[in-house]
Amino acid sequence: MDRQLIQAALGQEQGDLLLKGGKMVNVFSGAVEEKDILIKNGRIAYCGQCSEKDAKETVDLRGRYLLPGFIDAHIHIESSHMTPQAFGRAVLQKGTCAVVADPHEIANVAGEEGIDFMVEDAKKSPIDIFFMLPSAVPATNKETAGAEINATDTARLLEKYPSFPGLGELMNVPGILFGDPEVENKIHAAQGRILDGHCPGLGNRELAAYAAAGINSDHECISAAEAQEKLANGITVFMREGSSAKNLDALLPVINDYNHSRICFCSDDINATDINAHGDILNCIKKAVAFGIDPVRAVEMATINTANHFQLKNRGAIAPGYIADIVAVSDLENFTIESVWKNGIAFTDANAILKEQTFGTFVLKNKNISFPQANGKENMRVIRVLKEQIVTAETIYPVAERKDHDIANLYVLERYGKNGNIGYALIEGFGLKSGAIASSVAHDSHNLLILATNDEEARFAAKTMEEMGGGMCVVENGTVKAAMDLPVGGLMCTEKAQTIAAKEEELAKAAAELGIALTSPFMTLAFMALPVIPKLKLTDKGLFDVDLFDFVPLYF
Repeated sequence: MDRQLIQAALGQEQGDLLLKGGKMVNVFSGAVEEKDILIKNGRIAYCGQCSEKDAKETVDLRGRYLLPGFIDAHIHIESSHMTPQAFGRAVLQKGTCAVVADPHEIANVAGEEGIDFMVEDAKKSPIDIFFMLPSAVPATNKETAGAEINATDTARLLEKYPSFPGLGELMNVPGILFGDPEVENKIHAAQGRILDGHCPGLGNRELAAYAAAGINSDHECISAAEAQEKLANGITVFMREGSSAKNLDALLPVINDYNHSRICFCSDDINATDINAHGDILNCIKKAVAFGIDPVRAVEMATINTANHFQLKNRGAIAPGYIADIVAVSDLENFTIESVWKNGIAFTDANAILKEQTFGTFVLKNKNISFPQANGKENMRVIRVLKEQIVTAETIYPVAERKDHDIANLYVLERYGKNGNIGYALIEGFGLKSGAIASSVAHDSHNLLILATNDEEARFAAKTMEEMGGGMCVVENGTVKAAMDLPVGGLMCTEKAQTIAAKEEELAKAAAELGIALTSPFMTLAFMALPVIPKLKLTDKGLFDVDLFDFVPLYF
């Protein structure tokens, strides 16, 4: 109990800061009222009429709307290519004061060392980062990862990190439904904590069984019907709007007077370019309001709903005793941010010095890249990219018709020096006309992923990536057209958001010159290796049908 906070609320002691004259959005009552906000010791003491004498400092906010700081319900910080401290500065400028993050990207690369890095670096971040313990390291046994966190490790790490709210997204749906002892032991180790979900397309009795396991959230809905069924089964839906997975347009019609408290916003995977341009949760709020959702309700889904779901006490609202995370905006339509206070202190983008970090294995044991031939087989199985989605479709074409379609080669090279596996697939929808693009960001095991027109271009891309030690590149005819080093696990670097965004834009521009028309080509590419998102994906072990949960032949 903070006696000074209580005395400030009573008017018996001066507060530190008075935000005067703004229109406060109350996520408990739904009201938007002109109220002064008195802050003491980083928390809100009082909301009501105050005198300037009540605080040591007063800020006049007449004409502004005051919102609680936003909370992202589910994000992988690594996908921004920023370390936690740089990421925090980037999103705080856009009103996000806290995030619930699953560090399973770096954990798949470097295991416990990777989690330790994220936790320590997060201490330097200006926002609050609540880490869920990764449950999917690796996501499945259908790929080669850099590390493994088993059930015994899970129990130990949850004791090591008591502040972790719970277990990160449980991707191994078959393991849960059919009683895999390893998965069940992980869930048991997290007993009493929150279990994050990941169940794309799951419905009927299988969805009921998944929910019965104690998992009560999901961020993978891509249709209104899917979201409605999950909400009806007691599952909180995190509506996602990331860089490659954009689901709000399909899901916003679901929101109504009965279910809105069970809906949160998340970005999941978002790059620095999009954070700089639109923000993460700010973008969700603006899209929701533009669609026709009541502004206060949109703010609730960006704040208090997430705080309630994850049991994050005293945050997500502007009310006495709550952490003074406050965002001042010009209006409740465009939501132009004018000021942000974190713990009652106005945020300024100070130029902190970021320490260079390098770790994570990048060893290509096998460089014999040779795309397989049909050898008399008549048909070929092709991965089809869907616009602004991370799910894919399967298309079957006669082998003889390959030149009639937008088809490129896809390669996944095991990059930890363990076995030298190379997986091969055909893919349509990128529009690649020449050259190759390559990335060591390849969910979730983060092997080397290459999209190329032929083996020669793929070999040069692999050589370039090996020399870089991980990152992203665009190559053509033996020339590197654009590249970005990612020395932290092949996933992140220690640059600021603006610098990373500039490099991402150079990569996207170079990719477009090769014919690729996708908005976020590298983010989309990264999900082509994820064997827990339907339909067809590629791992270092081969072409994988997620619905069948088995490997399938490229030619037949």
